[in-house]
Amino acid sequence: MKSRLRILLAAVSLLLSILPSPAVAGSAKVRQGVKQVAARQYKKALKSFRDAVRKDPDDAEAMTRIGDLYASGQGVPRSDEEAVRWYAKAAPLGNAAARFELASRYASGRGVGKDPGAAAKWCRLAADQGHPGAQSLLGFLYEQGMGVTRDPEASLAWYRKAAEGGDVAAQKLLAWRCLEGNGVPKDAAAAAAWYRKAAEAGDPGAQARLAGMYRDGIGVPKEPVEAAKWFREAAEKGNAEAFAGYGRALLYGRGVAQDESAAADWIRKAASLGVPEGVFLRGVLYAYGRGEPKADAEALDWFRKSAEEGYVDGQLQIAGMYLTGRGAPPSDNTAAAWYLRAAEAGSPDAQVMLGWMYEVGRGVPKDLGESARWFRLAAARGNTVAREHLEYLETPR
Repeated sequence: MKSRLRILLAAVSLLLSILPSPAVAGSAKVRQGVKQVAARQYKKALKSFRDAVRKDPDDAEAMTRIGDLYASGQGVPRSDEEAVRWYAKAAPLGNAAARFELASRYASGRGVGKDPGAAAKWCRLAADQGHPGAQSLLGFLYEQGMGVTRDPEASLAWYRKAAEGGDVAAQKLLAWRCLEGNGVPKDAAAAAAWYRKAAEAGDPGAQARLAGMYRDGIGVPKEPVEAAKWFREAAEKGNAEAFAGYGRALLYGRGVAQDESAAADWIRKAASLGVPEGVFLRGVLYAYGRGEPKADAEALDWFRKSAEEGYVDGQLQIAGMYLTGRGAPPSDNTAAAWYLRAAEAGSPDAQVMLGWMYEVGRGVPKDLGESARWFRLAAARGNTVAREHLEYLETPR
């Protein structure tokens, strides 16, 4: 719970450090300060906002803007305590952004003593005013029972309001829930729709997820061009998973012109950050001499790193190398062990290979019953080779 709250509030803080509060019809000094913030003239903006407060001691918008500057350390030393002081002045005057900021700090204990009750109070006021961030936070508070009675239905309702109001965090959360069937009916198409909203708002994480759905045909038709486009957008914004996804697209020319040199660059970036797909693809580069010198030992090393992180394609590659003795000492037992890990993770290709190994007694004791069991699992996932083997095993002779 604590880690999720930290992530949510950190995301909010990051957005606030980049974007000013939504512009409103404030005083001339506030409007001047907003323009100065946009021009990164933060010290001048601070003076404009302070002038606005001196002219009108109840100017809640100016107070909130000053709090934003202290929260992000723009034009002044960063200070959560000072930010809270200004938000606390503006919140009772009805400013929704200040109420949300105050709520988030009471929830996390940043700059003020942690107080779930106060967090829920200010959050509800801002949420009722239609503030999407507050609606998203209120959904979280109801989900966790922080300052309010735990209520999954109310939580979901507030998340939906936030998502419909454009809150990216809520859109991504709903997408994930629809994809996993967590608290809502499993619906890949709805998941893709929510990821698209967040992706179109510029969120690189959502762009990478949407790209993967287009690549694999989950909730949307398989569209390599769409996949490559979204992977590229996310990668150019620094998303590590997208480094691997876009590198794969370039490597195989899927949805984009093939470019092995550029592919290798993106894959190296992903691998250096420990992204399992990137680590696996680094092995592919060495295994086939594409963007790297051909080197089976290097390939095996990278495949093993990804396999140990649970990456199924890496497990399949290692199993195949031990089975054939390419780049690894021949070992049917080791091959069977890696096929078993991939098969248990649900890979039909691994299930077929394990079924065959039990059928012929290679790396495992010969056991036609166990062989048929693995073939059935693979066949249920649409594997035609498994069906053929199963028919052969079940045909009376």
